[in-house]
Amino acid sequence: MDAPVVEGFQKLSLLGEGGGAHVWLAERDADRHAVVLKVLKTTPADDIDKFQRFRQEHAFIAAARHSGVVEVFGNGFAAAYPYLEMEYFPRGSLKVALKSAFSPRQALAVLAQLSGALVEIHGHGIVHRDLKPENILVREDGTMAIADFGVAARFEAVAIDAKNHQVFGSPHYLAPELILGEPASPLTDIYSLGIAFYEMLTGAKPYSARNVRELAQQHLSAAIPRLEASLADYQPLLDGMLAKNALERFQSAHDLLVGVDEVWTMLAVRVAQMR
Repeated sequence: MDAPVVEGFQKLSLLGEGGGAHVWLAERDADRHAVVLKVLKTTPADDIDKFQRFRQEHAFIAAARHSGVVEVFGNGFAAAYPYLEMEYFPRGSLKVALKSAFSPRQALAVLAQLSGALVEIHGHGIVHRDLKPENILVREDGTMAIADFGVAARFEAVAIDAKNHQVFGSPHYLAPELILGEPASPLTDIYSLGIAFYEMLTGAKPYSARNVRELAQQHLSAAIPRLEASLADYQPLLDGMLAKNALERFQSAHDLLVGVDEVWTMLAVRVAQMR
């Protein structure tokens, strides 16, 4: 696809595509600032439903103003094609970052950032529904932000999707209740974040299988993996994020953030006692 002509921007290069949109790197004419343009592949006249979902994604990101959420600068049309102007992350995604080892403290710091972002997202009545390393982006300073709200939904809408047997998310990060046909909730986002936290701590996914069916069964019934002794301080966080029964998880992102703070405090006290 040729780079679209978007007034006020130049030097576009294709970064990727998916979810019905092309993602371009652009330079804003006004200040030569690098930004991302997410351009829908269809026009409103061609597919009004996709356009409405695109508008909804914009609304969700704009509502959740938090350093842990990708920033949206504006929106418009390139010819008849809708676009969003968003923050550019030169270091890519957490998936890329996971190719290098994380220290436990780094993993805990990232968990704190993302838990705070979920407090904000859920506080606006929004469930992300596809939280995974590919959708967590890394800034130049190493801070991270949740992106891609293409399948996010408001609390009141998720029950309708479940009733229609629509399941959103990625197999390795899918909460057990979604596999059972129950609605998504803030607790499903917490489960998905727990999978990513395990990856940061260990460099591997907690569950793997030969096919999606076997993977789903592991989400439903396999024991929560036990961390090696050197990482035992972080096991309570994993247990509270990856519980099979949603009622046994942290009951909100705020509760998770409190749990993270308790681990930070325990580690700080231990260091102080060693001096």
